[in-house]
Amino acid sequence: MSNYVLPRVILGNRGDLASRWGVLKTLHQLGKQQVTIFCRGIEDIPALPYPSVPYGPIRNFYHTRTGWQALMQADTVLWSVGLDLQDDSSLAKIFYLLLNFLKFRLLGLKIIILFQGAGPLTTPIGRAVTKLLLGLVDTFVARDPGTYRLIQELAPRTKRLLAHDAIFLPGFEEEIESVKNSNSPALQKYLLDSSQPAIGINLRQWYHFSSSILPYQFSKESYRTRSLAKMQQVLAAYKHLIQQLLNGLDANVLLISAYQPGIVPWEDDLDWLAQVKEGFSNNERVLLLDGPLTMPEYYYLMSRLDLMIGMRLHSSLTALRFAVPSLNISYTLKGGDILNHLSLSDSVIPLSEFLSEPRVLFDRSTAIFQRQAAEKERIAKIVEQAIQTNVSALQTVLSPE
Repeated sequence: MSNYVLPRVILGNRGDLASRWGVLKTLHQLGKQQVTIFCRGIEDIPALPYPSVPYGPIRNFYHTRTGWQALMQADTVLWSVGLDLQDDSSLAKIFYLLLNFLKFRLLGLKIIILFQGAGPLTTPIGRAVTKLLLGLVDTFVARDPGTYRLIQELAPRTKRLLAHDAIFLPGFEEEIESVKNSNSPALQKYLLDSSQPAIGINLRQWYHFSSSILPYQFSKESYRTRSLAKMQQVLAAYKHLIQQLLNGLDANVLLISAYQPGIVPWEDDLDWLAQVKEGFSNNERVLLLDGPLTMPEYYYLMSRLDLMIGMRLHSSLTALRFAVPSLNISYTLKGGDILNHLSLSDSVIPLSEFLSEPRVLFDRSTAIFQRQAAEKERIAKIVEQAIQTNVSALQTVLSPE
């Protein structure tokens, strides 16, 4: 029986945590008993009988004593969810992955990449390094056709399967049931009036306004300064959209950060969402989610929305997982690829189109509410099929043990 280890670092990103949640719940459902998870704390993983170990320095490239022990006892790395192979914002990510994969191979570990994306790769060095690291990978489960084709092009000998994002896995419904009657003050604070349409809104600082060799976290002020003019356009478009939603749909709006507050402040969406809220400071129908929630509480909150409009892809995907109609403001190839693969191309609005005419999102939202029951039914069927595809992919990848 294989001994798996999941060393990928996730710090407060609710979308990535949810996708990993899906992987872990399904591993348990499939009877995998020996699974060790590197994590920030037990609140970031579901309550399963799996041991966890803390991250080590340099984003877990070096490990704590218990971390090294976990790797030495394992035989397979499951590199799951997120940290896509791309170089449009920074080359550092790809070099980081290459060094990690070399380390795993030196330790004699098999590497399986689960539900991950690749591309765009815009530089010769980015493509060359990605080809090297893919040569170290046993199997790559791609979450969209564009990724699958790119892996086929760069590393045709690497085994590959086409699936979907890991948010489309079973086990979330029981998490929602565990908190829906909890009367948690943290959760109750953000539950919107059910008599009016409840619309979730998410935005992010778009790092690709200001690409660089260095990743964002090593050049925060420089990135922020270079992207500021574009972000002002984004903020103005969002404020215009929200006013339309308030007036035209009589909606309540919840501003939802994709991050748990206070964990990675420089990456958090909360500062930008707070600037949006400032435009509606005296309007109680626009609520800012600025407090902590457990992951099950987050799932429950997302499941109660009538519509989600997200710039971060995983804010849209998480809502879709619960059959909530969602619109994604797409700023990279992956948004369109993933949603097209789900037969949800009508859920994608290019960022450039939104910035030039914010009303396009209001019109799309209005159309969804006009056929809401049918839309929810359509999405539920799509999600069910995606879950079946993903479970089948995991069974295929992990079966030869």
